Amino acid sequence: MGLLEVHNFSVKFKIGKDQYFDAVKNISFSINAGEILGLIGESGSGKSVASQNLTKLQKDAITTGKVIYNGSPEAMDILTCSDKILQEIRSKEISYIFQEPMTALNPLIKCGKQILEGIETANDKSLEELLLKVELLDFNRIAQSYPHELSGGQRQRVMIAMALAKKPKLLIADEPTTALDVAIQNDILSLLKKICTNEKMAVLFITHDLLSLAGFADKIAVMYKGEIVEINSAKTLLTNPKHPYTNALIQSRADYDKKGNTLAEIDDLLNIDGDALSAKKFKASPLPSIQIGEEILALKQIFKSHYKKSLFSKQETQVLKEVSFKLNKGDSLGLIGESGSGKSTIAKLILKVWKQSKGEISLYGKPLMRFDDLSKEIQLVFQDPFSSLNPKHSIGKAISEVLISADENRSKEKTLALLQEVGLSSSDFNKYPHEFSGGQRQRICIAKALAKNPKIVVLDEAVSALDVSVQAKVLNLLNKLKQQKELTYLLISHDMNVVSYFCNKLIVLKNGEIVEMGLTQKLIEEPASEYTKSLLEHSIN
Repeated sequence: MGLLEVHNFSVKFKIGKDQYFDAVKNISFSINAGEILGLIGESGSGKSVASQNLTKLQKDAITTGKVIYNGSPEAMDILTCSDKILQEIRSKEISYIFQEPMTALNPLIKCGKQILEGIETANDKSLEELLLKVELLDFNRIAQSYPHELSGGQRQRVMIAMALAKKPKLLIADEPTTALDVAIQNDILSLLKKICTNEKMAVLFITHDLLSLAGFADKIAVMYKGEIVEINSAKTLLTNPKHPYTNALIQSRADYDKKGNTLAEIDDLLNIDGDALSAKKFKASPLPSIQIGEEILALKQIFKSHYKKSLFSKQETQVLKEVSFKLNKGDSLGLIGESGSGKSTIAKLILKVWKQSKGEISLYGKPLMRFDDLSKEIQLVFQDPFSSLNPKHSIGKAISEVLISADENRSKEKTLALLQEVGLSSSDFNKYPHEFSGGQRQRICIAKALAKNPKIVVLDEAVSALDVSVQAKVLNLLNKLKQQKELTYLLISHDMNVVSYFCNKLIVLKNGEIVEMGLTQKLIEEPASEYTKSLLEHSIN
């Protein structure tokens, strides 16, 4: 018998008088001690709702079925046990790791204190052991740091240390690597695998990226609209998927082999008849060739440093060192590197948010600083569309205000046209951000960026937080808009699969320096640096 046995488990929510929404429908699976089960699905598939209600974390949820937990002295059904026993299991035997550590960690408490909060006999030795276990060797500095003083990977390791502090028998990790770059992502997955094996701990790992589970999960369960449609060993499911939805998730993923063609979207790969799914044949169409034109943006010998002043000294931290590259009209240039490599710093310099310490940036051959209003030339699309939009403004207002036109009718007319260009409809004009999915919100941000007809669009991790299937739709849209509006893109990403598919040129950054740059085909097929080779090894499938 497994450590956790889930039988016909369902979750529903009351949404009105005698009306209910079925979020999870009769799912069944088991996890043994020392085993990792990957639970995969798109946003809205029910995977997070399922994971939270296995231990009844959502008070308004109505749960049915059985969740048999065998970690305590005797087997018990979590759904029917007393609140006292459930609280005991939650506090001592089951831990959670959530997606965003900056949200989960208290910004006002040092990390060391937060890690030890759940331990009755906490001391410096136990803290040191936990930090060493998650491979944070500089444990004194980590313990005394606040969350904002650590990198994304370090914060996620702190979250893992917190989860391990009570020596749980079951760890539930909900999208813990989604926002991390590929190098840190692989480090975190390797660390969890190692701890799972050494501690004989069961892990339920929730993600929307099926292929990230290769070499990590022992078994994979695929969720679609609240149901588990396929469950099998990771190797079998990834190499020989049986269900058409599982196959569609794999086929819609962007990668280098699909370069030059439209990506298959889920709707292109599935026939959907009510709840029944069947495979649909898809033939990729080639993308129109783009003529690369004259140079429009150039960075020459760029240095950027930050300075921290104290009473008697000034400490310099160098962020960029001797960065030089050109962006030509029609390019889709990819900037790739791990967190802290300088990708976003380059974007801020191009957008005049920061000023370089040394070097020159020119636009159309003129110094960038001479341009008083860059908004008509360069626009930015951020990673998180929800944070980019004012929740109190309708999307029509959000886009119209960018136009700054005295003629309201003309502004509305152009806004409606922009909505249609990005695949939305005129009926969406008066809706608010919370009424849209993540992919739709990113389309709104793209429409907002295009409102002033810019020549260059900077995409700062613009697809990294999206489901693979939604990612395909947004990348297809960006390719279509590029041709229609003669756009030039600068794509900042940590995903080599995305940049190798989307970009004609690549720049690899590490520690603020360009490691390698050139045409995508050359760089992917004949990488010159060991660092580029390591990125390819962890990314290209």
